[in-house]
Amino acid sequence: MKYISSKSNSVYKNISKILFKNNKRKASNSFIVEGKKNINLCYDFDFKFIEIIICSEIISDDNINYINNNYKNIIIYDFSPSLYQELIYKKKGDGLLALVKSKDNSLESFKISKNPYILVAESPEKPGNIGALLRTADAAGLDGLIIANPKTELYNPNAIRSSLGSIFTMQIATASSDEIIRFLKKNNIKIFSTFVENSKNYLNINYTQACAIIVGKESSSLSESWLLESDELISIPMKGKMDSLNLSVSAAIVIFEGLKQRNDN
Repeated sequence: MKYISSKSNSVYKNISKILFKNNKRKASNSFIVEGKKNINLCYDFDFKFIEIIICSEIISDDNINYINNNYKNIIIYDFSPSLYQELIYKKKGDGLLALVKSKDNSLESFKISKNPYILVAESPEKPGNIGALLRTADAAGLDGLIIANPKTELYNPNAIRSSLGSIFTMQIATASSDEIIRFLKKNNIKIFSTFVENSKNYLNINYTQACAIIVGKESSSLSESWLLESDELISIPMKGKMDSLNLSVSAAIVIFEGLKQRNDN
């Protein structure tokens, strides 16, 4: 185990760039995981580990034993407290980080169940919204989340934190809107797109069949492809002055109505 205390060290510089630079993360096809809980989830859901980083002056004996027992074939580096503090959120941590390989997020790798129930988000702009959508999808037991025309890098640290681990437990795919529409139609999955105008009350839709709920970014509506290809346009009636809800809230309202119907069926 090599002890590293200098910012000029190549290992530290590589980890720092992957953590803080989206283009480096994307190019390396890897991301940083913080803390034993998330490292455990990555392990349990078959992510590939590249390196483990510990801070021997912070980490507990139990966590040292955990790493030594479970990651025997992974390179482990020991960072000084000052370097470790540069890499963790709000300067709090348990002395554990990991460099992990990104999964294949193609549509071809997305597996659907016998009666699929899928969430599709078009062009979510905020990493926090991606995390919140993943938490909703996980809570409802959906097949997964498909992101159309992504505007932010999937394994952004803010997306990981806001997902509370569901980014590791859920199936995720990314593709263009047109590719996703073709995928859904090929698999006979109904397309129910949230849209304010000329739409049906979301309560008057049958979600017990194979279907996908489509939500758009908060700043604008869904693209024309979804409006033309949807089986139904749906909306949530609102009594206030505003005509929009937070993206994850809107998705949750519709998704859990569908879950209720499926459970009652």
